[in-house]
Amino acid sequence: MIARSCRSPLLLFVFLCAFLYWHFNKAPESLEHNISTTHPQVQPSGTEPVHKKPRIAIVTFITDPKSYLHLSLKNKDHYARRHGYDFIVDYESHTEKGTCYWKFNMMERLIKQGKWDWIWWVDFDTLITNTEIKVADVIEEAMANATNPDAIDWIITHDCNGLNMGSFVLRGHERSLSFIDELWEYSTHKKEDGHDPSEQDAMVELLKQEKAAARTHRVPQWKLNSFPQEIACFDESRQVWEPGQLILHFAGAWAHVQGEDPTGQLMQKYEDDIMWGDWKQFY
Repeated sequence: MIARSCRSPLLLFVFLCAFLYWHFNKAPESLEHNISTTHPQVQPSGTEPVHKKPRIAIVTFITDPKSYLHLSLKNKDHYARRHGYDFIVDYESHTEKGTCYWKFNMMERLIKQGKWDWIWWVDFDTLITNTEIKVADVIEEAMANATNPDAIDWIITHDCNGLNMGSFVLRGHERSLSFIDELWEYSTHKKEDGHDPSEQDAMVELLKQEKAAARTHRVPQWKLNSFPQEIACFDESRQVWEPGQLILHFAGAWAHVQGEDPTGQLMQKYEDDIMWGDWKQFY
């Protein structure tokens, strides 16, 4: 009887020891789990937030041979490589309207792919003269100066005649498609009335509407669409292209420069002013 009465307290003691061993070996894991879920890691104070790099496409087209074909392509491809942008070129135009309208066909196609935050259209008769400047920085500055940046879909420039569509930036959002649809609709109605407006004329008329105007932001010509001294058609800033500026546009060179190849002549003249940077860093 004595042995049998002592056995129960002994078994209870052994069970209690086993339970305490299990409990204290399990607790640290449980405690660690609770800490990680209740107090998530936060960014240390004093560190700057990480800004997402915008996805940008540089877009143009050329449909016939030019004396400056290689220089223009090389220049834009070099710039795109330097900053990690995409460079997209079409070599055919299949629009039922004037050839210049093909730029909007391209915009529609690229926006629908959903790959880019912004699309920079540049006419083929342009040179990016300072490849160090990021068009992303031009866009960021424009948005900082806009009253309602989230509403802006187009960044445009003027020259002495008003709007110039040789260099502009379009937001790569499906919302921009409605803007392009309005351009198609306007140009179609005008053609039915016996008029055939250029894509620039169509855009000018569209921007007379308050709703459309509110979705555009204008920057000084020299920031995104500089003209050389030979083509003295500047916006109200009267700012002629200077070395170190982003881009040089030879718009309407045929009306300002004599010779058999006015644009080619200007391209060749200003080629030496291009700030290329070190190609070894990105080739």
